[in-house]
Amino acid sequence: MLKKLLTVGALATALIGGIGTASAALDKCPSQATQNNGRVYLRYVVNPHNAFANQFTRDGIKWYFQGPAFQCSYNGTAAWAAQYKGTKI
Repeated sequence: MLKKLLTVGALATALIGGIGTASAALDKCPSQATQNNGRVYLRYVVNPHNAFANQFTRDGIKWYFQGPAFQCSYNGTAAWAAQYKGTKI
């Protein structure tokens, strides 16, 4: 019984340690600043959850989700980032 309890405890510790290591290894989230190459606007949007709008309008630019969303570190917290392409309206 004691051996089984120690085995379960060691397994739980290994799993929790693995999760902490994985989240610590996330790259920093990209800048959310708008970039313009003359014809098209590009930007990243960072959210705490993996949920992004297909399109939205802000500051006279209509933004379209380009994907894919990926996980990153925002101020030390796990977040999600996705790329958007925009056109002036």
